[in-house]
Amino acid sequence: MTPTPLYNFRDYLRQLINENRLAQQHHFHFTTCSGIASLEGLLQDLRTQQNMVCFSDITEDSTFHNSGAWFKRRVFTIFIVLRFQYGNQTDYDLKINTARELFRQLHSRFLHDEQELNNRSAYLDCANIRSRELGGNFLDSATGLYFLLTLDEPTTLAYDNTEWT
Repeated sequence: MTPTPLYNFRDYLRQLINENRLAQQHHFHFTTCSGIASLEGLLQDLRTQQNMVCFSDITEDSTFHNSGAWFKRRVFTIFIVLRFQYGNQTDYDLKINTARELFRQLHSRFLHDEQELNNRSAYLDCANIRSRELGGNFLDSATGLYFLLTLDEPTTLAYDNTEWT
């Protein structure tokens, strides 16, 4: 039995960043990392980029049963990170507010796209998106926030005797 491919949320988010006027105006760069404990992509790009959106390429998954069907729930972590001039409170305030506004705009777009994603059997939980600000000195004069987004998709757990000896 060939598994159904999961929705490519990374490419969807990259497209949103490329299409967003605020992200364009502030030259946000899209990158990936492997969770907060392994930020190689982010650290590497901080050397040359001032602002970025970093998509964690690892997810927290669970499988659950709902209304007679099985679903795979994936929780994505997305970082919005901006460099600021160390010791400059005005620059810091500008950058953290830019991160907050980009997050608000992304959330608005998720709500706008929710029905289209539902039509693809990709159920984005737009009603419960948690975020946390990174503080004033995250990764050497960078600040921003990260948010967690849940996507549920149908999965098949039908037993297939040919998979077993």
